[in-house]
Amino acid sequence: MPEPEADSPPLRRERIAGLVTAALVCFALPSVLLLVSNVSDPQAQREARSWFVGAFAIGILLPMLFWSRYRALGFATLTTPLWFLAVFWCVFFTTGNWPGWAHGLLLGIVLGAVVRGRRGPEPGEETTGVFFAVLLGGAFAWSFHTRGQPFDMAEYFLLIVASVLVWWTWTKLFRPCFELSLEPMVWIAYKIRGHGPGLTDFPKTGPCLVLANHACWFDPLFLAKVIQRPITPMMTARFYDLPILRLLMVSFGVIRVPEKAMKRDASELQDAIAAIDRGECVVIFPEGYLRRSEEQPLRRFGQGIWQILKARPNTPVFACWIEGAWGSYTSYFNGRPTQNKRRDRRRAINVGVSAAATVPEEVLSEHIRTRIHLMNLSSTARTFLELPALPAFEVPAKSDDKPDEAEPNA
Repeated sequence: MPEPEADSPPLRRERIAGLVTAALVCFALPSVLLLVSNVSDPQAQREARSWFVGAFAIGILLPMLFWSRYRALGFATLTTPLWFLAVFWCVFFTTGNWPGWAHGLLLGIVLGAVVRGRRGPEPGEETTGVFFAVLLGGAFAWSFHTRGQPFDMAEYFLLIVASVLVWWTWTKLFRPCFELSLEPMVWIAYKIRGHGPGLTDFPKTGPCLVLANHACWFDPLFLAKVIQRPITPMMTARFYDLPILRLLMVSFGVIRVPEKAMKRDASELQDAIAAIDRGECVVIFPEGYLRRSEEQPLRRFGQGIWQILKARPNTPVFACWIEGAWGSYTSYFNGRPTQNKRRDRRRAINVGVSAAATVPEEVLSEHIRTRIHLMNLSSTARTFLELPALPAFEVPAKSDDKPDEAEPNA
């Protein structure tokens, strides 16, 4: 098995973008702090500094209190352009008037978001870059201060460079920004809570596999809500290929699953294995089929999950149980999804997450034993929701171990 990377390429780009954003803030802080001090009246100067420092402290705290480390990066994506617009406004429309509180609040939010979004130690050369940004910012701040004017031609050039960096970080940090923007809509529709030891010990980086029962369209969203890192789910082509949704899924690295049964050489399985090798958190619903009845809460898992684990046997597995999705607006309860059901309003969704486990070698030697073993792990996750585990699933007789049939996951 190849050694996994500390972060997948998309996550590494996001981390570097966050560091560039931090460097931009560190560059700006000394400049703005001295510029707000360039007020002739000493009393006004003290007030400007106080407003700046106070607002900056509040700005740092806001994203630090946000529940998700990863989605907190979205605050940097949203706030950096606002800060740049404030700078642009001050330069061209309010010459000499730099509102300390506006700069302090916005820059504090950006820096707090980057700090909150860190998932591990940054490489030394990247941290060094942020340090030199502080020194460079201090040098330009002193230049502004001694000249007695905030901008000349050289500083206009720096303003252009800053605008390019703002745009670049915005594009690289689009995913956490997008997920953050969905938070209000999700909050209105669902009250999602996570439970279980798996959430406490869930790795911030590195490869892992998350599996769960599948009762409605939004199950991946529920898992993404409780797992504090970006996930790589598998999505059927029926939804993946929708025009606008496809653009998002491609940019987010979602794995496309053709509308057919998984085969031994299925491309989606190879894509999932490659994602694990890159150190991603792969989410799979092994039933491959949405729940259809009250009487059968869990169908037999398909062979795809076994194929993935057989190729990467040391991958930690987090077995989950999602409760509350059955009966929701996008489930098959009482008819097809979105039919014969009320729209969800603060519907309670609880997710039980078991501690990380690897499948024993003797179990992994047979696909049917692996599938039954994982089904029992998922059932056990119900106990973290104060629900009884389902009756233990048993390895069927040889005559009952038939190949899986193709069934659409819709």
